Amino acid sequence: MKKPPSSLLSLASTPVDIRTMTQFGKVAGVLAMLLGSLGMGQATATPSATPTIQWICSTEKTPWQEFPVTTSERTNPSTGSLISLNPKTTYQTMDGFGGCFNELGWEALLSLPLEKRQVALKALFAPDEANFTLGRVAIGANDFSLGWYSLDETPGDYAMEHFSIERNRESLIPFIKAAMNYQPKLGIWAVPWCPPSWMTSNGRYSHGTMKQDPQTLAAYALYFSKFVQAWRAEGINLYAIHPQNEPRYNDGIYPQCGWNGQELNRFLRDYLLPQLGKDQVKVQVWYGTIVNKDISDYVDPVLGDSKTVTGITGVGCQYGGRDSFLAIHEKYPDKKLAQTETECNGGENTWEQGLTTFHRIIEDTSHFASSYFFWNMVLDESGLSRWNWKQNSLLTVNRKTGTIIDNPEYFAMKHFSATVLPGARRIAVTGPFKNIVAFQNPDGSKVVQFENDTDQVVSTDVNVGSSPRRLEVPAKSMNTLTLR
Repeated sequence: MKKPPSSLLSLASTPVDIRTMTQFGKVAGVLAMLLGSLGMGQATATPSATPTIQWICSTEKTPWQEFPVTTSERTNPSTGSLISLNPKTTYQTMDGFGGCFNELGWEALLSLPLEKRQVALKALFAPDEANFTLGRVAIGANDFSLGWYSLDETPGDYAMEHFSIERNRESLIPFIKAAMNYQPKLGIWAVPWCPPSWMTSNGRYSHGTMKQDPQTLAAYALYFSKFVQAWRAEGINLYAIHPQNEPRYNDGIYPQCGWNGQELNRFLRDYLLPQLGKDQVKVQVWYGTIVNKDISDYVDPVLGDSKTVTGITGVGCQYGGRDSFLAIHEKYPDKKLAQTETECNGGENTWEQGLTTFHRIIEDTSHFASSYFFWNMVLDESGLSRWNWKQNSLLTVNRKTGTIIDNPEYFAMKHFSATVLPGARRIAVTGPFKNIVAFQNPDGSKVVQFENDTDQVVSTDVNVGSSPRRLEVPAKSMNTLTLR
C-alpha cells in the first residue's frame, strides 16, 4: 500500500484529542479544500471530460485521511475485483443523518470553555465536517436525561392546562440552538419514552403500560399537539413525531411504557391524527420506534389499517427492528424507513465497534433506510447515565482535562453524513466487498461506501471513465469514494 501524500494529514487519531493539536489550523484548511472538492463546502468542482475520484479512508491509526488513487495496470480487470456503478438503477431518496440530543450531552459540553464547545458542535454539524442535518429528541425524560420528568405532571389535567416545555428550555433547546449555528435548517423529530406518570397503569415512569381509557388517550393526543406547537414557537424545525420509543419493553430501570400494536393503532387512528387535524398542526407522523423483527405484531396492525395508514409517513426501526426493513418495504413500499438508533454498546468506544456501526449503516441503507441516527452524540468521560450504566458516544468530553476525543463511531457516521447529502438517491453497485453501497447526490456526484472487514490489504479497481483506477484498501478500514 502506497503512503498518502504528506501534505494530507490525518485529522484525528484514537484516542488522542486531535482538537488540541498545534497543527489543527493547517489540517483543517487542507480538509476544507478537500471537502470543497467533494461538493460539501463553498468550492465547486471544475467541469472535466475525465471523471475525478477522491478516496477517504479511515483506519484505527489514521482515521479520515485521503489515500492515493492510481491508474490500474490491468486493462481488463476481472468483474470480481471491480467496483462498478449503475446509476440507472435507483432506490430510495436519502433524507439525512444525525444523532440524539440528550440532556447529559449538553451538560458535558457546558463543562468546556465556549471556544472548545463550539469546536465540538462544529465537528458534528458544520457542513465541512460531519454535516449532521437531522436530530432526534425525547418528549420528556429518556435514559440519558438528568432525571425523571414529563411536560405535565399534574394528575388529571386532561385539558393540558399545566403543559409546559420550561424544562426543555434548560438543556435540549439550547443544545439544538447551538447546533443550528452550524446547521440552520436542522430537522428534528421527537418521541416519548414515557407519557406523564399519571397516564400509566402504575403511576410511574417505568414498568407500566399506557392507560387505554378514552379520556387519557385524548389528553395524550393533546399533549403531542401542544409539544409540536410549543417547540416550533421556539424556532425549532420539528418535522416529525413518533408515538412511543420501544413500545414492546417496559421492564427497564429508565423511562419506558408498554403498548401493543392494536393499542398504538387505536391511539393513532382515533386520537392523535384527529387531534393534529383539529389543531391544524401539519407534522409528519411516523410509526416507531420498533425493535421487533416480526412485523405482524406491531407494524401490520397500524399500516394494515386503511384509516390509519394514510396518516403515517414512515416507520422507524432500531436494534432487531432493522431486520424487518426489507419486509416492511416490500409490503408497504410507499412508506419511508428510518434507522432510529444504533447499538449503544457499553462505553468502550473501540475501533471494532466503529467498524460494526459503519457496516450497519451500509446494511440498513441497502435495505431502504432513508435516514440514520446515532444514539448519544456527546457524553463525558464516564459515559454514564443517571441510572449508572455506560454507553458509547460519538464525542467524549473529558471534564478533567477539557479535551474532546473523536471516537471511532464518529468517523463511521462522518463517512456517510459528510458525503451522502440530503436528496441523494441510492444506486446499484457491485464490487469485491460484501459491505458496499452507493449513492448519487443531487449535484450528480457519485459516492461509494465500502468496508474492508478482513485482516488483509485488498486490491480493487474502480471504473472511472475509460481507464480503471487502482485502490490498495487497508485492512479493517472504512472507505468512501466520491466520483465527479
